Amino acid sequence: MSFGGDPTAWLDLIESQVPAILRLILSTWEEMPPIAPDALEDPTTEAFCRAMRSNRNSASLPFRIDIQMVELDPGEDQAQGRMDIAFSPMVPHEAFYFCLECKRLNAMIKGRRRTLGTEYVTQGMHRFVKRQYGDQVRHGGMLGYVLDGQVEPAIRSIRSALISHQEELKMLGEIDLQRSSFLPDADHIFESSHVRLGEPVPFLIQHIFAVPTRISSHQTEAAV
Repeated sequence: MSFGGDPTAWLDLIESQVPAILRLILSTWEEMPPIAPDALEDPTTEAFCRAMRSNRNSASLPFRIDIQMVELDPGEDQAQGRMDIAFSPMVPHEAFYFCLECKRLNAMIKGRRRTLGTEYVTQGMHRFVKRQYGDQVRHGGMLGYVLDGQVEPAIRSIRSALISHQEELKMLGEIDLQRSSFLPDADHIFESSHVRLGEPVPFLIQHIFAVPTRISSHQTEAAV
């Protein structure tokens, strides 16, 4: 495959690597230390990004893994977006990357549990649709930290928000999350398809719901 200055080749490269990116996310999360139900988004994302860089499988990916990356030259009429994590190929073109936007779900905030499904949709998914993230690519990802481990209630809250914001999201087909076309047999990975202005092909968002693999002492004390 010849890349050179042909942007289509870089788009195809990113698409071919989406399954490997998803597997890296899953294998890294399995090794993450306990996370408290009131864990904050930025420190959790920073720790997760460092863990992915240290994961031996990351060496086989043709990407840098950057945190809080900003496109210095966003597209016309596009707001500058600060992405949580970006997988960027080693090319002198900042517009080609796989963005992973991270959000908390079912979090304890000031002593109360909040689902945060609406924030997941309006402050995460919608930014891909309006091209604040991934303006020139066809794929992106949402990583939901399900802090209480209850995935189904988290997904239900997101589904409700999808229906409430369906006009802005411009989803293709059923207003719901579907099984991922890249890893259809994986647990807790879904996909949504969106129409973006001026694009002949849909933009696909992968949704990874990350459940704490171990219980923190904070969670244990809260359960007593």
